[in-house]
Amino acid sequence: MIVEKNKIVSIQYNAKDDNGNIVDSNMDFEPLEYLHGHNNILQSLEDALTGLWVEEEKNVILDAEQAYGEFNPEWVIEVSRDQFPEGANNLQLGTMVQSSDGMELVVTDIDGEKVILDGNHPLAGKTLHFSVTIKNIRDASAEEIAHGHAHNAHTHHQHSHNHEDGSCGHGCGCSH
Repeated sequence: MIVEKNKIVSIQYNAKDDNGNIVDSNMDFEPLEYLHGHNNILQSLEDALTGLWVEEEKNVILDAEQAYGEFNPEWVIEVSRDQFPEGANNLQLGTMVQSSDGMELVVTDIDGEKVILDGNHPLAGKTLHFSVTIKNIRDASAEEIAHGHAHNAHTHHQHSHNHEDGSCGHGCGCSH
């Protein structure tokens, strides 16, 4: 069986930046299971994995445009602390907030009454060097295909142990 559309694929991966720093990885967790061909991971990464067999390893370099886009300075905004509800006292670096139009922003700096928010993905503007190993491939159920994603305890296990924001990681691009 090979990686192709409507297969449930399990992967272990590392993603490094140009300096060799690991910026995302699930090596310490269960493999990530995703439904191939449904944009559950980065499209460029999905394309690169198509046709692989179980236990095959692939090294893939994605430039910023193929990964999380170029850094957009217009998405970095300065607001005053009094624009937040009473919860402003709980603001700290890395806090995720939502703008009135639904955009997710991260607090990147707090200077007295000034708060700097950034709507760019944390990995925007970076070239990512992925090392991916295919751990398992199986047929998807009709329900999984209809829903457009894998239904598996491991996926949720990963969610709860990897990233507090409920996604399974920045590198894989998956967020149910």
